[in-house]
Formats: sequence, C-alpha cells, structure tokens
Amino acid sequence: MTGLALLVATGAVAEDLDRIQEAGTITVATEAAFPPFEYVENGEIVGFGADVLREVAADLGVEVEQLDLPFQGILAGLEAGQYDLVATSVAINPERAATYAFTRPIASIENVVVTLADNSDVSTIQDLNSLVVATQLGSSTEAVAREIDEALKVEGGEGFADLRLLQTFPDTAFALRSNQVDALVVGNTTAGEFMQSAPDAFRIAATYGDPVYVSWVMRPGNPGLLGAVNATIGRLADSGELAALQEKWVGTIMEVPAEGYLPEGAVQ
Repeated sequence: MTGLALLVATGAVAEDLDRIQEAGTITVATEAAFPPFEYVENGEIVGFGADVLREVAADLGVEVEQLDLPFQGILAGLEAGQYDLVATSVAINPERAATYAFTRPIASIENVVVTLADNSDVSTIQDLNSLVVATQLGSSTEAVAREIDEALKVEGGEGFADLRLLQTFPDTAFALRSNQVDALVVGNTTAGEFMQSAPDAFRIAATYGDPVYVSWVMRPGNPGLLGAVNATIGRLADSGELAALQEKWVGTIMEVPAEGYLPEGAVQ
C-alpha cells in the first residue's frame, strides 16, 4: 500500500480539530465495561471517564457521538479512522505509545496495601513482615503479594506470617474488618471501592511497584486535538476537579503527572 493510500485508509487526512469543531461533533469510542471508569447504567454510559469527557466536549464546544465497542478492536478502529478519540481506560505502554498518541493521564492504577483505618503500624512494605496478608485467589494481585513476600525474605525479613487467598475481593475486605488478617494487597481501584462502601473503615497504608497510567488515545500527528484534550485535563487537574471526580467515582485520589509519562520512542 502506498503512503497516500495508507493515509486515506486510516482517515488521517480528515482528522483535525477544525473539522471536529466545524461539524459540531466529536466521535468517541468507549468500552463501557470497566466500572467505575466507564459503564452502562439505565442505558447511558456513566462513570469517571464520562464526567471527564463531558468537560472535554464542553471546552471544545461540540456534542459527543459515543460508540460502545469491545476493547479488542477499539484501537484498530481508531487507526482505520472510524472515530476521533478512544475515551476509555487505556494503559500506556511502549508498544501502544509507538503507534498511538496518548493524552495526559487521567488516572493511575497501583498495587496498594490496605489496613484498617485505625492501624498505624503499617506504613511501608517492610511493615508486612510477620503479618497475615490476604488477596483474591487467581487475581493479578496474588502474584504481586507473592512477589512482596519473596522480596521481604530476600531482604532478610520473615516475610508474611501467612498469605490467605480468598474467593473474592469483598471477602478480603470482610476478613480484614473481622480481624482475620492484618492487611490486604489489592489494586487502588479496589481499595477505593472498599473505602466508598465503608467510609472511615480502611486506609491505604503503602504502595508497591510503579503505577500504570491510564489515558485516552487518538491518532498521532494531531496536535490541535491532542492539545485541546490535554488543556481540559490540565484545567481539571489544576483546579482540583480531577481529584474530586476520582474520589467521587473511584473512592481514592490518584496522582497523575503532567509530563514524563510517555515511554521512549512515543509518537504524538
């Protein structure tokens, strides 16, 4: 395929901020199956991402045509020019960043240690030595918990007194509240759900590993649209509105950087 044919096939010749604003509509793809970020309620896409998207559309002065699509083909559809923006939770990684343009992050996903709110004994990963820790069986955080346990032993510590693997994340929260375990290893979004459902019962005591930043995606070579979306995210971050939306929907505030979030070789 020639360069011109590829350009036409991807829809890149028509993709720019002026066209979107002239049309008065931005076409957005979302996989509405990731609560509390984006999900369907009463036939409407709602969640943290939906609230941020509403702010972006207002700043652009356009209406949103939102498509609810499966994630497996959502980036390919963007590349084929079927929509202007993927406004769903997409983790930044080097492979994706070499092909697609990422907005400023709107959230971050981290592995965290959760204790009861009145437990001040745990503030670092090392404080988990000799404690009973729980997480969900077969979850990604089971592997993280095992990694933490091994790292503590490599450092010369005792490691966990026990790692209890329970059937569901709510089961782990119950085990913690009933003093069957001392701490949990979960994702920060799960921790946020716990803290929303039982205010003042839990606290995030420590984090482990590097955060994974969650952003939106568009085709590269599109500085006008990218700059406009980033301007809205920046406005929300600077005013504290982004943190308020995170707390409203996710139950916790997530640190997100304004720069330095793209891997080497990223296209924009």
